[in-house]
Amino acid sequence: MAAGQELAADVDGQWLFRHGDLVLGPVSGSVIVEKLKTGELTPESPLALAGERDFHPMREVEPFKVHVALSEARARVDAAVLVEREKNHKRVLVLGGVAAGLALVLGTVGIYVARNAAVHGWFGEDEFEGIEMEAPVIRVAQARQDDEELFDYPTQGAVKPGTPAGTKPTGASTSKPTAVASASRTDDRRPPPRPAGSVGTDPDGMEVAQQFDQSAINRVVAGNKSTLFKCFKEEAERSPGLAAKIPLEFVIGNDGKVNKLWVDNPQFKKGPLYECLLTELQKWPFRAYEGERATVGLSFNIGKRG
Repeated sequence: MAAGQELAADVDGQWLFRHGDLVLGPVSGSVIVEKLKTGELTPESPLALAGERDFHPMREVEPFKVHVALSEARARVDAAVLVEREKNHKRVLVLGGVAAGLALVLGTVGIYVARNAAVHGWFGEDEFEGIEMEAPVIRVAQARQDDEELFDYPTQGAVKPGTPAGTKPTGASTSKPTAVASASRTDDRRPPPRPAGSVGTDPDGMEVAQQFDQSAINRVVAGNKSTLFKCFKEEAERSPGLAAKIPLEFVIGNDGKVNKLWVDNPQFKKGPLYECLLTELQKWPFRAYEGERATVGLSFNIGKRG
């Protein structure tokens, strides 16, 4: 027999108890103890032996004092356990909030780093202080004489096959083709770029549609330009005190790959800088397209020029 049951058995007699305005019973002492355990009765519940008129709080009735003390001890333990559970629950919520906040911060930082790496490379713009790029100029590809200078395609009076040598094309100018400055130079003789989707004229007088997307090309240039900055930084390290304007021009093939590069600075037409620029440009993810090929002109200023 358990200790609690032995104690309950020690409570003799029949007992009355009040529940509000009602007087209930008589019941055995063990029933009173069980009701105390379940909370139906409290240490303040009035009790009286059957046949008596005077009711007293259970805590003052001698046979039940031990049971009241045990009940109050259990209540204190239960309250302490409840408080500890609440503390643990709050601690879990706080830790969860901290973890969520940390994850949000790390995620935000990760997005910023990834975006910065995508736009500027793993080094920020500050890493390339002293290197500036002018706005790109995009236009239809044109012929270069000996891969050195740009020339307009003939736009009228194309010579037909079988025409005797020396015969001037109808409507053609007698002067030499007008040189067009590279995209980085300022020259009013260069025809203005035609918008995407317009119709141009190829060397054979055939109309062809320009289908490259200038805005898409600009986005790729903006997102990858820092890869070229690295090339210029390496060149500056090879040539201390370098201060120059370095225009360049490249052609985007219909497959979206850069297939030709010109560096319009006699010092860098070939060599490590040229090779680095070409290697990086060929990694740029331009979209494949149809129609006339696109030429992109860029111009970089390295260091301070007097």
